[in-house]
Amino acid sequence: MLQGAAKYLRILVVDDSPAFVRTLCAFFENDPNVEIVGTASSGHQALVTVGELQPDLVLMDLQMPGMSGLEATKVLSRRFPAIPVVMLTAHDMPGLRQACKDSGAYEFAAKDRLSVELPAILAQLLPSRES
Repeated sequence: MLQGAAKYLRILVVDDSPAFVRTLCAFFENDPNVEIVGTASSGHQALVTVGELQPDLVLMDLQMPGMSGLEATKVLSRRFPAIPVVMLTAHDMPGLRQACKDSGAYEFAAKDRLSVELPAILAQLLPSRES
């Protein structure tokens, strides 16, 4: 029905926890507006994968070994300013949302409230994808 003028988001999931990646992918399984186009398990891998896949959105874990989500987001927002990054974290501490915004993140969502926060964030992104 919507071939051609696809009104869905192609998402890259970045998280060092395979269990969380599976949970997130399962969360979107039945959503016709979302396609998970790839996953990455580190900030460095995310930078390469974004360049290859050119997703519409990156869901980025905040805390990962090596390059953190904040560091990766700073680089992504410079290299790919048109691709929004939503930071995901288990630790919603004061000042963290602002630090994420300062790094270039589009939005921030707490992992324990994803089922509430993420659909609202995606809804903000979907209408702007008219072409």
